[in-house]
Amino acid sequence: MIFVFFSGLLAGAPWVASFAPFGLWWLGLLQLVLLGLYVSGPFAAKPLKSFVLGLGFGFGAFVIGVSWLYISLHTYGGLPAALAGLSVAAFSLYLALFGAFACAVTAATAPVWSRYPALLPWWWAALWTFFSWFRATLFTGFSWLNLGDSLVDSPFSGALAWFGNYGLLFFLLGAVFAVWVGIQKRRILVWVPGLAVLAALAGLTLVPLNIQSTAPITVVGVQTNVDQSIKFDPDLISQNMASVFELGDAARRQVPQGGLLIFPETVDPLIWSDTPPEWQTRFHDYASDGRKVVMGAALQEGHDFYNSIVLFDGTESRLDLEAPKVRHDKRHLVPFGEFIPFGFHWFVRMLNMPMGEFASGKGALVPFDVGGGNRMASSVCYEDTFGGEFANLLANATVEPTVLLNLSNLAWFGQSWALEQHAQMGRARAAEHRKPEVRVTNTGLSGLVDEYGQWIQKVPPGVKATWKAQFVGKKGLTPFARTGPLLWYFIWIGLLVAFALSALRLRAYNRHIVSSTN
Repeated sequence: MIFVFFSGLLAGAPWVASFAPFGLWWLGLLQLVLLGLYVSGPFAAKPLKSFVLGLGFGFGAFVIGVSWLYISLHTYGGLPAALAGLSVAAFSLYLALFGAFACAVTAATAPVWSRYPALLPWWWAALWTFFSWFRATLFTGFSWLNLGDSLVDSPFSGALAWFGNYGLLFFLLGAVFAVWVGIQKRRILVWVPGLAVLAALAGLTLVPLNIQSTAPITVVGVQTNVDQSIKFDPDLISQNMASVFELGDAARRQVPQGGLLIFPETVDPLIWSDTPPEWQTRFHDYASDGRKVVMGAALQEGHDFYNSIVLFDGTESRLDLEAPKVRHDKRHLVPFGEFIPFGFHWFVRMLNMPMGEFASGKGALVPFDVGGGNRMASSVCYEDTFGGEFANLLANATVEPTVLLNLSNLAWFGQSWALEQHAQMGRARAAEHRKPEVRVTNTGLSGLVDEYGQWIQKVPPGVKATWKAQFVGKKGLTPFARTGPLLWYFIWIGLLVAFALSALRLRAYNRHIVSSTN
């Protein structure tokens, strides 16, 4: 079993190359096809071996793919190096469990599909996407390194607007698997449907959608580049804020009338109610002559604290300035960073994690009115990494947004590939909803993404910068926006029903053979 585990580890290690900044989206598909072939072939009817193989595969994929967590735990969190490394390894092993279960179930059910080989590729694709979704859902979930998001950089990215990340991955993985197996075993009823699905996916990327453009708006973003090691240092806060306001002054001069000036997540490291009034006023005064200011702030209501995005249009009273009313409170909080999971207070006490206990935002999303018929849907940090949850959030908004906004502080992860990975997931959300996205971060990556999920303007990470761009909002619902994750549920339930019926037919067939023999 140890050999099986390490074989899986070596097979899974290149997984990270499927994602930004490497961009080899096809590599992950190839890895999954080979993994599926193995657990449904040599390891068929051997669920334990398949589980171990899948566990090794997932461990190799995640321990490398999210190795940047070590930076947040050790470099900035102050956890001893050995304990930080052990924590990353333990977390990677937990994440690997979900793919391992997909492998085990495939191996256990392979004998049923031996009589229905045309369905086996789709069963494997359904199991992999289901357990990937389950990983992104259970215990608030962790959606990182979902291969469906990497497809925003593939020739099939246009189909994200039809099926979303898990749906597109299901069809693409099933089709590639079917073509591979069908040609290899010379089964026309296996490879022809797979080839047809590939052709359909390619065709859908060319189908125009009913999307209308709104008035263009100029946006100026501020990338403050305050290192996490000094962001919350009481002795350096005033110095850091002086640098922020210097950048804000330069940015303000670039914002035309009717434009937007945007600062990143928690640009003010203090709770807003504890922020000096002159700092509050200075942020507010950037808004004038039709200009609006959007910024990240930590707000307090009673005993609750919220990681929020607020908007000022320059007309707020002093009372409104002290307690901003136009705001978005982050709903999907980060475990350990923004809330403490049950039973882990002992672990968090070892970390240097300021602002570690926020409350989750409630109610329908209220997009910001930013002028020109544009409504801006806000998200904070990794809120936009959950495709289905994000689709439901937009679907239940008080009004349809025309542009997406993400404010982040990824300084916790240094200049690692976490920055590119996170931006890629946000770009996938833009492609799913065919709406441009503005990304403003503390240390990068910042910039403007078009409605197809491709960079229009990309600001290098690790630099202080102000940047200016213009977006054209998009109005209209994509097919995926209309169905949301319901499509995925129908796929998974449909394959489960197909399996149950096939198993019943196989059992009846075996009974018939036994009775005939007797």
